[in-house]
Amino acid sequence: YVFPSLLEGFGLPPLEAMSYGTPVVSSNASCMPEILGDAALYFDPLDTDDIAAKIDMVITDKSLRASLSKKGKQQVAKYSWPRMAEQTLQVYENAIKN
Repeated sequence: YVFPSLLEGFGLPPLEAMSYGTPVVSSNASCMPEILGDAALYFDPLDTDDIAAKIDMVITDKSLRASLSKKGKQQVAKYSWPRMAEQTLQVYENAIKN
C-alpha cells in the first residue's frame, strides 16, 4: 500500500492496510512516522525517484515485505478501540485526581 500524502491529521488508511498484513510505503511527511512507527518504509513525497525506489524495494524484497507485514499488524494493535477507550479513561481519571 502506498500512501503519498503531504499533510495528515492522523492517517487511518495506512493503518487499515496494516491490519490486513499489507506492507505500507508512506510519505515521511506530517504525522506519518509517529503513527506508523518502524512498521512502514518511508519516502520523501516530493521526490519521485525516492518514491519509486521504496516501492521497488517492497516489490523485490520478500524478507522486507514479510517484516513490514508483521510489524504492521503489531503497530495497528496500538490503535484498537478498546485500547483508545482505556487510554481516554486514564486521562479523565488523572484529571479528576489532580
